[in-house]
Amino acid sequence: MDKHRVEQSFDDAASAYDRHAVIQRVAARHLADRIQTRWPHLNRIVEIGCGTGNLTQWLAPAYPVADYLATDLAPGMLEACARRMGSRLRYAQVDGEQAECTGHDLVASSLAFQWFDDPVGAIRRLHAQHVRLGIATLVEGTFVEWKAAHARLGLDDGVLPFSSEADFQKLAQDLGATVDFETIQEPYPQAMDFVRAIKAIGAGTPRPGHRPAPLGKVLRQFPEGITVSYRVAYLLAPVS
Repeated sequence: MDKHRVEQSFDDAASAYDRHAVIQRVAARHLADRIQTRWPHLNRIVEIGCGTGNLTQWLAPAYPVADYLATDLAPGMLEACARRMGSRLRYAQVDGEQAECTGHDLVASSLAFQWFDDPVGAIRRLHAQHVRLGIATLVEGTFVEWKAAHARLGLDDGVLPFSSEADFQKLAQDLGATVDFETIQEPYPQAMDFVRAIKAIGAGTPRPGHRPAPLGKVLRQFPEGITVSYRVAYLLAPVS
């Protein structure tokens, strides 16, 4: 991935993000619930890809005395998170794929790892730093309706490649972790609303080398709107 392009896209989207990030809020809450149930006592937490604070708003209050470092690649997202969460937390611009987290009790992240060049490899690298992991990320099955519409027309959908469920099941086995999967769906009255929402949250960066498809042909397959699926993997890994 072109990290600079991803950073700029999310930076530009910071002000509009919360109006469109419906699925992101749901997945963040579900991850926070899983983390709190598994590990009720944590002292040092680092969050990767905090965005505007959808996970932070649930996780930080659950550990009120913990040292909490919220990180993101995009400065605009960090600023939005800081406005929401205030000065009790620490904030830093970090490329999560290169993060050094040794000494923390938990690395948490919600819907950021799918932007990494190698999500599974990044998780293995973090786990080797002897920290707990609580990660939600998108896997294959995400945008299946949108991808199928392109396939019917013989067009390239441009969607980023997602890790498979089998990849995560193998990863969980190797790390002594648990993983479960959830499909969350969001309806859009018009298919173009989905396209606009994806761009509005900064997630419109296409797969490298993608050439835009004739959008009108794709949209015409959804005269009554579209319901889009997001397939989320929730991975909880103990200290190695």
